[in-house]
Amino acid sequence: MRLRGMPPSHARSLGRSVREHGFTITALARHSARVRRDHLALVVDGWSATFGELWEAAEGAASVLFREPLERRPRPVVIACDGPAMVIALLAGSRLGLDVMPIRPALLDELRDAVPADALLIHDGEAPEWHAGPTVTATSILEWSRADGSGLASTRRRVRIALPALSSAGTVTTHVQGALGIQGLRQLAGLHDRLGVEGTDVILACAPLHRGKGLQLLGMSLLTGATLVSAAHTPAADRIRIIEERFVSVLSASPGQLAGMLDELDRTGQAPPRLRRILLAGQDLDADLVRRVHATWGPIVLTAYGTVQTGTVAMATPELLSKHPGTVGLPLPGSEFGIVGHKGRGDASGLLWVRGAHATVITEDQARIEGGRLTITGPLQHPDTAE
Repeated sequence: MRLRGMPPSHARSLGRSVREHGFTITALARHSARVRRDHLALVVDGWSATFGELWEAAEGAASVLFREPLERRPRPVVIACDGPAMVIALLAGSRLGLDVMPIRPALLDELRDAVPADALLIHDGEAPEWHAGPTVTATSILEWSRADGSGLASTRRRVRIALPALSSAGTVTTHVQGALGIQGLRQLAGLHDRLGVEGTDVILACAPLHRGKGLQLLGMSLLTGATLVSAAHTPAADRIRIIEERFVSVLSASPGQLAGMLDELDRTGQAPPRLRRILLAGQDLDADLVRRVHATWGPIVLTAYGTVQTGTVAMATPELLSKHPGTVGLPLPGSEFGIVGHKGRGDASGLLWVRGAHATVITEDQARIEGGRLTITGPLQHPDTAE
């Protein structure tokens, strides 16, 4: 797979990484370490690493995990920690060819039914008493990331990232994350084409990296060579400061998070920081917010819609939003959507179904399809409320 504008040498590197590791986040991390080794990759909680350092940290942690807590036995890895340890553990588990399940630490007890009994649990704080499998602290992951993992053998296991979700009925289900596999990489390529991310961009991610949107941004960074700065659970004033200090060019946030930043600018009277693109997703989109952002920054807003199971399936460009401010856009490559019970591809309204990288899902959202555009007409059942 080659992105628009990707140099031939980078395309060859990506192809080589995919042959070694499959269509996985491991392949993206290996590719980025090879072609952008000394370029800043990730900034989270004051910790930073280049693409080369991130790959070496993942290999180091993987080598110790394989020998000690895993005892050379394959088992799922559940990651319930924040900060850099979460990303290192995610890439380390993937490097070993294991299924990985990132969970926000605060939701671990609530989602315990999704945690396999024999899983290796990587956690902040005290390990939960209910988990019978092996446990490792996030502090240990950071220590082990400094080990030498250069001799780690390749694996041909098919890696998956699984995300647990809680339905409105209280049922916990587990889904394969949509930013993996060949269809998932097609979605990332489609996001790249519409969002226009470049290797020189700095992306500010307001979504936690445990969630589907955050993981897709991590994949986007590894694929394109852009720098990813994580600012989950951060006040609006601090996000504005980070944009200015880190020279952020692309902002990814929920509508509520962006509205909070606009309110902070109005309160302080300071000039808005420069941005090249703003991507909104995770909550109902208010057309008035789009107009407010256009008045502040100009027509640079894009919106997206997706689910845990499918990843992002629709995106609206600034040009489309200028004409239709409430829409979440047109389908990405490899994705489809429609209205339950409505045959054909004409205009319709009702309960929405979507098809993405790994699944076809009947959502709990009401929507309208008009001229091929998707607009959410009822409140999202599971909006992104992470601040």
